[in-house]
Amino acid sequence: MGRYGSNKYDGTRYCGYYTQEEIKEVVQYAADRYITVIPEIEMPGHATAALFSYPYLGCTKGPYKVMDTWGVLDDVFCAGNDSTFTFLQDVLDEVIQLFPSTYIHIGGDECPKERWKKCPLCQARIKKENLKDEHELQSYFINRIEKYLNSKGRRIIGWDEILEGGLAPNATVMSWRGEEGGIEAAKQNHDVIMTPGSHCYFDHSQSRNEDSVTIGGYLPLEKVYAYEPVPAVLNATQAKHILGAQGNMWTEYQKNPAKVEYMLFPRIMALSEVLWSPRSKRDWADFERRLPVLFSRLDARGTNYSKAYFDLQATVAPAPGSGGVQVNLESKLKNADIRYRYNTSEFNPYTSPVMVGKSVEIGFSTFKNGSPVNINTLKFTFNKATGKKITIVNAPSKSYPGDGAFTLVNGIQNEKGLSKSNEFLGFLGKDLDATIDLGKDMEISAVTVRTLNQNGSWIYLPAQLELTISPDIDTTLITKHAPIETITQLVKNEQNIQTIRLPEPKKGRYIRILAKNFGMIPSGKPGAGNPAWLFVDEIVVE
Repeated sequence: MGRYGSNKYDGTRYCGYYTQEEIKEVVQYAADRYITVIPEIEMPGHATAALFSYPYLGCTKGPYKVMDTWGVLDDVFCAGNDSTFTFLQDVLDEVIQLFPSTYIHIGGDECPKERWKKCPLCQARIKKENLKDEHELQSYFINRIEKYLNSKGRRIIGWDEILEGGLAPNATVMSWRGEEGGIEAAKQNHDVIMTPGSHCYFDHSQSRNEDSVTIGGYLPLEKVYAYEPVPAVLNATQAKHILGAQGNMWTEYQKNPAKVEYMLFPRIMALSEVLWSPRSKRDWADFERRLPVLFSRLDARGTNYSKAYFDLQATVAPAPGSGGVQVNLESKLKNADIRYRYNTSEFNPYTSPVMVGKSVEIGFSTFKNGSPVNINTLKFTFNKATGKKITIVNAPSKSYPGDGAFTLVNGIQNEKGLSKSNEFLGFLGKDLDATIDLGKDMEISAVTVRTLNQNGSWIYLPAQLELTISPDIDTTLITKHAPIETITQLVKNEQNIQTIRLPEPKKGRYIRILAKNFGMIPSGKPGAGNPAWLFVDEIVVE
């Protein structure tokens, strides 16, 4: 119930299946519209339903628990048991009869290796097949399934994890964890479908002002249109292996078809134009000009779609000098009547950036016929670092860039977690190394780093924090000058707010915060074997 990680469940049992006749109806309905339905039969991981029903297919033989949420579990198909492949071949035989598609997607993603490391059958398989490790065991698994499907005249698609341990000879790779997997596959002369989360995951929010619960992330319409599916690093021969791209619509937070439509449109129209047009013919300005026409067509069809592109946009930037922050408001609607207010005061016409110099809530909206269309708010909580100059050593991930380093001192404290992910800087496997220039010596008694602890999404607290306070000197000398105070603190609690309190107040101008990434995620934790995410949204100086 609510957002992932709430650990609250409704206790409802969800069941259901498709009959063969229903599958045939879906396939034919799509074929009549020149669409091919490709089934995905997930393996070796994401197989809890099969293991619950057929526990002998797992390494531990069960008993297995029916999942009451989604995620990545250690229990996967046993790769050392020939019965696993007999079972999967039987499943695929039925799938082949129902789906005439050339391709069969076999998943291959998010497969922990923990059970395989301890399973006698899997270890015996590794020894018998002269495999190096469990990654090559996964490659063996995928290769064996591919050979079977190839013998039936079919080809496999797998998520980019199937690169681990070596690609199956004829596999097509679906690159979702960025473009790196797709680039590597194309260089190995394998076909690729690009589907990076940064540009192609339509379950991410399309508005900075959350209008419904989503899984998180922020993917506006213009970013979708800006996607170039053929990476510039590929040569002409390798580029021919990029078949195209795919928009993903995962439905954990989509409770009905209307919500799915809302998340898809108009972003799917932007991606379609990108993929069905030569690069030289793509023109964002022209697409933007045509949006009202596209919307009118969706209206005529009764499609539920998002108009977030025309939302009033608010961006926070440093105010001139060092006097706080300013809020810039912009609407894509021509001659929009934009107004703002402080707290609950009367609305004022917006004619220039709104200056903010203290803790306050700013409300803003476009007005129509004298009334607000949709009031949005920004809550500012000021401290000594708010609006000050900040630099960071490591760039955040392109998937979670926030508004750059200034995100950490803009006065906005994230209270909604991933649903407002644009207010975080996300670092994948990297540390946060930030230096704040307070402008002059100030008395400092405590520094707080606001982080996010959401292990199910592979987001972990930092392993430790290091705080260094330096005097008012030239920045070129800061590394050569003895600091006023340096404190290192291990992160032991599970709270999102990490505070370092000085034994006694100190005066200094420069504050350096080093938040050490959690590192590689260990066995038994969500995302085991992968680098952890570090999410930070605000640094507070008292």
